Amino acid sequence: MEERRVAHRYKLPLPVIVKRLPLETAPGEIHVTTRDVSTSGVYFTSDERLAVGIRLDLSLTLPAEVTQGSAVVIDAQARVMRVDEQPIGVDDRFGIAAVIDKFNVSRASVDFALHKAEQADDGKRRSASSG
Repeated sequence: MEERRVAHRYKLPLPVIVKRLPLETAPGEIHVTTRDVSTSGVYFTSDERLAVGIRLDLSLTLPAEVTQGSAVVIDAQARVMRVDEQPIGVDDRFGIAAVIDKFNVSRASVDFALHKAEQADDGKRRSASSG
């Protein structure tokens, strides 16, 4: 079988919040865990079977250990490409392979950490200049 992946996949068990799009017709969210992720796709297992072709809104957080900094939130829009019945080693669950159409990396946590560091530096400078 020919390898069709365009990006390297990383085996990372990360919690993900999944919402079916459009939200008006499919309210609610599903909490799942990834098996692997890449910049072009994600594979996760779910108790709920999702139909091939549906669009999803995904939200996951890369922990500081992965980013070598602070946690980074990724919001993505994806499409279900494949559904595996009972993936290897997982009973009564479905394996969902989704291709990511677009994603946004939130630097809010990074910006907050930088702001706190700047505040701490300013406080040290003020203490040093007054003493």
